[in-house]
Amino acid sequence: MSQIRYVASRVIYLVIVAVAFALLAYVLATFGFIPKSVSPVVFYAAITVVFGVWLTNFLSGSVVRYLGPKIGNRANTAGNLIKFFGYIIIAITALSFFGLSPEVALAGGTFTGLIIGLGAQPLLSNFFAGVVLLLTGALKPGDEVRLVTSSIPYQPTTGLGYKFFSPDFINVGYRGLVQEVGLLYSTMIIETGLELKVPNQLILNSGIINYSSESGGEGKRQVRYEFNIRFDPEIVLQKAKEVLRDVEDVISVYISEQSDKEYYIVVVEFRSNTDKGWRYVKSEILKRMIKLQRELEGIAS
Repeated sequence: MSQIRYVASRVIYLVIVAVAFALLAYVLATFGFIPKSVSPVVFYAAITVVFGVWLTNFLSGSVVRYLGPKIGNRANTAGNLIKFFGYIIIAITALSFFGLSPEVALAGGTFTGLIIGLGAQPLLSNFFAGVVLLLTGALKPGDEVRLVTSSIPYQPTTGLGYKFFSPDFINVGYRGLVQEVGLLYSTMIIETGLELKVPNQLILNSGIINYSSESGGEGKRQVRYEFNIRFDPEIVLQKAKEVLRDVEDVISVYISEQSDKEYYIVVVEFRSNTDKGWRYVKSEILKRMIKLQRELEGIAS
């Protein structure tokens, strides 16, 4: 409640200051302190733009700070929407001081918009793509996604040729957690922990694999581990389930395929939306599978 009072008091303070500047411009114009060649309308429009932008940014930041603890990174989407509509209102209001109605302003800006658009095409394309992403919710803060596009250079690590015939194929692109969907760029934290800023136009033209989609069911990940065919598959599966029985996040253990003539692959599926972090769970599973392999090698020898 105290935060709401603070925001309300700051808004009232800003309105009072803006009105005071407007009255000052009117008084200066009335008593001839402003040259007649300079219309007071210019000052009114400038005051509207300056204080309007300040108010819009303040309200956007306040909303993000207020909603952040409740909905996390999704608060950034609400803040960006406030900026988008706020800037439109500021532009229309400022133009109205010059006697232009919103309809005339929009119509008159068509030709100018075409000229500017040719020079700022990448900027505008990213802007409108960001608006589409914000309004449609195709990409939201907190989503874990993979961007599948050839526009972002990505080279998977090469390996043995036979592995590329596996159904567990590599999706070319970057996977990460969406932090913010901005008006020009969107930010995601990729699997290496680095921050990746992607132009919105590229995202709009990309395929998006959403691992946290509500329609996709429970988030899952896999650990694939190879065992030599000299180890009995029944024994391997039994012992794997035994060594993993106290790992709560493990969902299933099964043999996926034979990778080549000498090895078959055991897949361990586990939940990826665990509070402990999926990297911790994956690490624990790998440690236990390595110990199991050494145990089996000891028995075989």
